[in-house]
Amino acid sequence: MSTTSAVFQPPPPARGRLPVIGHALQFVRGPLRVLQDLRGQGDIVALHLGKLPIYVVNSPQLLHDVLVTDAGSYTKGRMYDKTRPVVGNGIATSEGAFHHRQRRLITPAFHRPRLRGYSEAMREQAESVIASWKPGQRIAVDRVMHEMSVGTTVRTLFGTDIDSGTIAEIDSCVGVFLQQVIVRTVMPNFIERLPLPGTRRFEAARERLKAIVDTILDERLRSSEERDDLLSLLIAARDEETGEPMSRQQIHDEVITMVVAGADSTAYTLSWLLYELGRNPTVEARLHDELDTVLDGRPVTFDDLPRLPYTQRLIQETLRLHSVSWIQMRRTIAPVRLGATHLPAGAEILFSATTMHRDPDLYPDPLRFDPDRWLSPPRREAFQPFSAGPRKCPGDHFSLTQLAINLATIAASWRLVPATRRKVREVPAAVLRPNHLPMVVQARS
Repeated sequence: MSTTSAVFQPPPPARGRLPVIGHALQFVRGPLRVLQDLRGQGDIVALHLGKLPIYVVNSPQLLHDVLVTDAGSYTKGRMYDKTRPVVGNGIATSEGAFHHRQRRLITPAFHRPRLRGYSEAMREQAESVIASWKPGQRIAVDRVMHEMSVGTTVRTLFGTDIDSGTIAEIDSCVGVFLQQVIVRTVMPNFIERLPLPGTRRFEAARERLKAIVDTILDERLRSSEERDDLLSLLIAARDEETGEPMSRQQIHDEVITMVVAGADSTAYTLSWLLYELGRNPTVEARLHDELDTVLDGRPVTFDDLPRLPYTQRLIQETLRLHSVSWIQMRRTIAPVRLGATHLPAGAEILFSATTMHRDPDLYPDPLRFDPDRWLSPPRREAFQPFSAGPRKCPGDHFSLTQLAINLATIAASWRLVPATRRKVREVPAAVLRPNHLPMVVQARS
């Protein structure tokens, strides 16, 4: 199988003694297993997908060099090339000076005072979802958490007056996109031009999502009403050096990026967390004790979060064991030396936070869900749920806040127990999601 078009000219090979693995078909069928197996093969392993060599970085220190120490020697790579035509040139896909400018403009929207206001929308969205639950009801937790996360993202972006029908449409579009993006990354370029069912669904979802955002954005730009949401902050943002605002197209691209990037990662992290609580009653009981003691029956607030240390450790352990952002890529701008290996310009680099977080050399008994391992946190290079360096996710604290608010709101009133003994499998799409997660709602006594 080839991952390139007929005119593709691969970069020259790396210099240095590298294990070379030819797992093209195995990678497509089971990429996470292949990447986990490669961890024992060396700090850098050459993985060939057709004619395309991809260099898998396993060493936490070398990964720190790529992401932080020598970040200017790399761009974002093939996966982001495939994503850019869909989400535009937003903060997740832009490069160089333009990326740094956008980061300066966007970061204030995620500062602590703003998070306090967003937390109210997060709690209200969670409360509206769980209000319809009934004891004994069976729910698809992954699906419900995704709908809740999209609702939170959309209402934080656009305000609370967005109707549920629009949220459902956005949710559907995001789901189609994120199911297809990894497939498009590893498949030959010409596949995208074939009228396959997946391709048609992908294009239809992309056009519909853009149309929804365009409608909302045009209406907001015509309005003189002052609003307190993320979109208003993006419209009002000015470059501190030039005083220039973002163009309409750039605001559009940033909104699409936030909708796509924000929904899945938080939704499936929370789904995995609830799954682990359902499988570990002792852990769940400790969470309930903390929530009952701190909240005493009232709704959780932003100011409560520092007083919920066990809740925070649960989130950290879920981000470790179930790192939903399971695969990322970079590309060398010029020849670089990475450890003992010389990589040519244009070399594609791949790394997996998920497999690193399950490395027994870094985390003893790595497949055991143990929140108390975070009483002694690992070194920072070994824990990368939001990446690191100048391209680290700017919404990391937004996501952590949303996870804590949602978990506290759900667990204060309900228990969720697995509805089946069937194994829940990991599906490596754009994020690492469960294949199915049915659970039964039980009221807390």
